[in-house]
Amino acid sequence: MKFLYSLALLFSMATIPAAAELTYTATKVVFSQPGSYTQIQLEGVAGIHAGTKFTETNLGEAAQRLVDTGFFEDVEAKLETRGSSVTVDFDVKPIGHAQMVHVGFENFVWLSHAEIESALQAKSPLFQDYLFENSALLTDFDAALTDALAAKGIPAKVIHLTIEPTLARPERCIEFRIVSPSVFVANMKLGGVATELVPLIQKSVNATAKTSYNEGLGGQTSADRILAPLLDAGYIQATLSNVTLEPGAISANAAPVVLSAKLTSGDVFRVSSIAFAGSPLLSAEAFAPTLKLHPGDIAARALLLESLAPLDAAYRRQGYMDVIVDAVPTVDLITHQVAYTVSVKSGEQYRIRELTAKNLDPAARADFDRGFHMTAGALYNPEYVSNFLKNNTALQALEGYRAGFKAYADPNTHTVDLVLTFVRGAAR
Repeated sequence: MKFLYSLALLFSMATIPAAAELTYTATKVVFSQPGSYTQIQLEGVAGIHAGTKFTETNLGEAAQRLVDTGFFEDVEAKLETRGSSVTVDFDVKPIGHAQMVHVGFENFVWLSHAEIESALQAKSPLFQDYLFENSALLTDFDAALTDALAAKGIPAKVIHLTIEPTLARPERCIEFRIVSPSVFVANMKLGGVATELVPLIQKSVNATAKTSYNEGLGGQTSADRILAPLLDAGYIQATLSNVTLEPGAISANAAPVVLSAKLTSGDVFRVSSIAFAGSPLLSAEAFAPTLKLHPGDIAARALLLESLAPLDAAYRRQGYMDVIVDAVPTVDLITHQVAYTVSVKSGEQYRIRELTAKNLDPAARADFDRGFHMTAGALYNPEYVSNFLKNNTALQALEGYRAGFKAYADPNTHTVDLVLTFVRGAAR
């Protein structure tokens, strides 16, 4: 993104020659339109406070420091003097979170969120859990989190990756993750478990034990796994509270953690209705026969997601990577029924900007170029990519290859760089 910088100096005195640049002492520092940033944060970055001595050159440098954070569309610095009073006014225009990507922290069981923020704000004081997907700060943050863990005696390898939105978690996010040591759930201690819930909690234990610990924004979290059997049994208000983590000793590059929490289950709910008015890509008439839930059924979350899947897929096939298909519940606490109202927020369509196919020999590459039709400018369809090899058995030169793919989306330009990596040695 291009950031603009302008400097306007307003004086109540005659113009001073550049060779005689004056030194001022700030009486007051003002930030117009600061958004969610505090006065203390902004002054810290700019380096100008009440009482600071500075020149016009210093003021320009202060504005540039704000620009260089990467969190502003525009910065304008104004200096106004009235008698002995000197007011510095920075007109800043923060970039909205909608233009950035939410940042999550998957398994930092040795660090509180406050400690994580402290480590990262030491690198970037204005960081507030949102970054650009290609931000230069990402590798700096990997190092900062590695250092914060090392300070606690934990030798770790930290990476970051982009998690694409899904039906269950319809938000693109950047996740920071400890990949070494491997953090996993060794045991769970749940309070508030009624006798009738024991069979469901046993399913939770079986599903969660020995799996990677995850409290991030993407994928299935450990809390998701614990609650899934209850949510699928109609306990739609089931929650965990008072969650605590007790990391164990690291052994053989594995780090066990004991998760303790209080379970609140609520009551079992049944479906009273599922309403959908229809959308441009799927009519209400076409949606209704695909429903897996019907009035009178237990309100199972898994079946609700299955019911929404055709609607979600219809939009993703047309390039709507950020589509949000929502089923807003209206709960009747007396009858223990829930009515769902389904809606779609499509977002923008994404198109292929660049296509890269790796590790193909010349003959296979020729077959690929001939048979793969989702080229630059085409709408991005993940279903097409997933099914490409299976659906193109006539491309004989690709026999014996298997492939994985990664889509690098740019939410600002709504484009995708698609990379397919082929590997020999497996039949399609």
